[in-house]
Amino acid sequence: MEISGEKSLHLLQENLHLITSPVQVIWGTEDKLLDVSGATVLQESLPNCQVALLDNCGHSLTVEQPKKTAKLIMDFLSAQEVNGENTKKLS
Repeated sequence: MEISGEKSLHLLQENLHLITSPVQVIWGTEDKLLDVSGATVLQESLPNCQVALLDNCGHSLTVEQPKKTAKLIMDFLSAQEVNGENTKKLS
């Protein structure tokens, strides 16, 4: 509860601008745990953020759509290599 409490969420939002590394957000449009609008908040707060929304998918992306999720991750990492980024920084 401490991690997802209201105070914790506001602190996270206040500090998102400090993240300068490329970020990929993959969110299921049918997520019942976290509202999909959170993806927009992250995209607007992070300067190098890429958002992918998976239709007909809930919170467990890697279980519900493992191939699609893996492809999105691999494509994102490949793009970082092409752009001269060190992928080790992303982990």
